[in-house]
Amino acid sequence: MVLFLTSDVGASKKENGVRVVSKLNNTNKFIDELQKYLTKGDNFLFVASNPDTFEINDSYGTITFNSFNLSGFSFNNLHILDSRNQSQAENLVKEASIVFLAGGDTMREMQFFKEINLAKLLKKYSPIIIGQSAGAINLAEEVYCSPEDEEEIDNKRYFPGLGLSKINIEPHFKNSPHFAKANILEKILLEDSKKKPFIAITDGSYIVDNGKEQMIFGEAYVFSNGNYYQISKNEKCLKFSLDILRKQQDFEK
Repeated sequence: MVLFLTSDVGASKKENGVRVVSKLNNTNKFIDELQKYLTKGDNFLFVASNPDTFEINDSYGTITFNSFNLSGFSFNNLHILDSRNQSQAENLVKEASIVFLAGGDTMREMQFFKEINLAKLLKKYSPIIIGQSAGAINLAEEVYCSPEDEEEIDNKRYFPGLGLSKINIEPHFKNSPHFAKANILEKILLEDSKKKPFIAITDGSYIVDNGKEQMIFGEAYVFSNGNYYQISKNEKCLKFSLDILRKQQDFEK
């Protein structure tokens, strides 16, 4: 099984207030790295974060599918997994070349994953998995879900995930306005890192876990024991072990 933990793959952009398809962000060689593992390009499975928002699921699923094909891949079929077809989940995962776990509401998404026994299916059929934002967060054994604003500070932050990765990530680091608006960095992230270390990545950066080694591509930071420091920069690749989450280093600019 190969896992791609991403913040935002750059599948879309806004033009005149309308979200349109765009080529994948390849600043950190995401396309090149994915092509190393992809042996077939038949079925693209988009797993929704909210199983009941059909119009949104269809829109984002189609945009994501078209973005991958616009970026040099040749997937033949798009399947969107939500409450309309969740009874077919096993066959859809079995036939998938890639399983794309969407971004969205992290806790609601995990509830849906439990409903369809997704963890069991992914372990059984071992497809290439791309988790984006919430989808990447939920790959962990124990999810760390940071609040996005003051209203979410008292929300549950830790709960069981898919159990496919020992890595916890904080996506959209420095790209999301909620860090400045709610002072999340000082109030929450540094304090929470005393309990559980995690890696923060910016949009366009990602982590690959192929079962033998873990690699960070692009800008990334380790949060641990109340401190954080930079471990990787854009256009760079860092092979690392989980020990890096337990080390103390000075922040590197």
